[in-house]
Amino acid sequence: MDLDLTAVESFIAVTDQRHFGRAAESLGVTVSALTKRIQRLERALGVPLIERDSGGFLGLTPAGQRFVQLAPQLIHDVQSARLAATGEAVTTLRLAVPAGVGVVAPLMPAALTTLELALRHAHPGVAVESVPTPFPRLTPDLMAGEVDVVLTFGPSPDPAVASTRLSRIQRVGLVSSTHLMAVRGMVDVREFACYPMLYSPGLPDEYMHPFVLADVRPLSEATPVPIDASNTAHVAQRILQGREVTVVPLALTANLPPELRRVGLRGVPDSWYHAHRRRGDNRPELLTAIQLMADFTESITRSALR
Repeated sequence: MDLDLTAVESFIAVTDQRHFGRAAESLGVTVSALTKRIQRLERALGVPLIERDSGGFLGLTPAGQRFVQLAPQLIHDVQSARLAATGEAVTTLRLAVPAGVGVVAPLMPAALTTLELALRHAHPGVAVESVPTPFPRLTPDLMAGEVDVVLTFGPSPDPAVASTRLSRIQRVGLVSSTHLMAVRGMVDVREFACYPMLYSPGLPDEYMHPFVLADVRPLSEATPVPIDASNTAHVAQRILQGREVTVVPLALTANLPPELRRVGLRGVPDSWYHAHRRRGDNRPELLTAIQLMADFTESITRSALR
């Protein structure tokens, strides 16, 4: 089927923004033009993709949920084929994302494609590949040239690494559905910090401290419970079986099982996602990608709120 890739890109933008107005603004078109593109795509596929209400976007239909998983690879394959046909070289920027956070994986394709599409407006022929990387390997792989940029949770203390602040991390508590706090939509962060909290002592402070509330309660006064934080199944099991709690980015709570609940934290200090690159690596396409990553991290957070 000969699909209109502009319409496919527009569908991804609407799915990413979850709002026709914001998607139209990001694409530089009117809402009316965007709506016509989506309708054209739906006619070509023969099925509705987006559920609508008076405000525009209500959600994805079952067909839309399937197509959003296929669309990014479809666009990537077609664009790569076009570049190959013209003899242009494809440059791939490798984005290291922390491994062990697989619950966010369904949100990545649309957000990553939106990042790549925006990047290609300024730098044609540039692709972006996400590379799940274990926490201990994030900085070593960056310095070894295995990846070009690292998406993580704090500034790096390594003088050879340049850190760029991105969007704010919305931190939330994670508890068992049977926990006393599960029925409370919002708690004071200092109250939450008094509970035994899962802690991975093997991770560097810049990765771990925001999620044991070290900026709220010194670890010497806290009750940390050592655990391998990269094993998400083990973390969930400990939360379900005991009194332990943990703190995670809101983006990681998009697909929680019903046995787990997220709790809002009132008064939590601000913290930010960061992009790390090798100091002195000032390739224009890399710097542009990092500028766009603030929207990328915000889109993952927005998707978790649906």
